[in-house]
Amino acid sequence: MLTLFFGAGVFAQPPGGGGEKEQKKRERIHAQKIAFISTEVDLTPEEAQKFWPVYNQFEAEIEKARKERRKYMKELRKSDDLTDERAYELFELIFKSEKKESDIRLSYLKKFADILGKKKSTALFIAEEKFKRELLKKLKKDGDRPPPQDHNRP
Repeated sequence: MLTLFFGAGVFAQPPGGGGEKEQKKRERIHAQKIAFISTEVDLTPEEAQKFWPVYNQFEAEIEKARKERRKYMKELRKSDDLTDERAYELFELIFKSEKKESDIRLSYLKKFADILGKKKSTALFIAEEKFKRELLKKLKKDGDRPPPQDHNRP
């Protein structure tokens, strides 16, 4: 089954290989993720109809928190001239954004449980991690450089 999701050539573009190519690559990965989650969680058509709009909201909120954290990390990495106060402030902001992401996950765990039940809602988060591990393995195997891992995420 994983061969279906990680078929040859999906990650053939070089890293940083242009805007449109990168966008298409992200779209393919996202489509694979949707298929993978649907299979792993064993969504019925009725569940899928209710679940995916909520999941899309979840992903948008998580991405917003991550984008915010990346902005602070970028500032930390770019400037050797940061004052002690600014560096400390940036770390406070990073840790707050990590907490925010965790709070979003907890909130949506409850929302997903309302739609799918507790067992399938936990299976969803397991499936996300499984997909991420498979994706990183595939990227490593194909010689692409995987994105740096965020060790603060579950």
